[in-house]
Amino acid sequence: MIRLEEDFIKEMKVMDRKSVNTYQELMNNIEKVQKNLASDYNNLQFIEDKNLVDYYTYRIKAEEAKYDYLIQEAKKVESGTYL
Repeated sequence: MIRLEEDFIKEMKVMDRKSVNTYQELMNNIEKVQKNLASDYNNLQFIEDKNLVDYYTYRIKAEEAKYDYLIQEAKKVESGTYL
């Protein structure tokens, strides 16, 4: 009986570490996306070539979608529903 309890505690510690690592990775990725968005918005303000305007517009839209996804995943980890 004690052995099962010890195994369960060890397993929970591993799961907790995984969720912490996952959460930390998500937060790092969110930070990178925020920096990319800030840079892209800044670059968009100073370009004159129409092709670059399109490029940064699409890039910003993609980064915003990535940001939304990462926020949803981080909320799942926080609530404990992350698989």
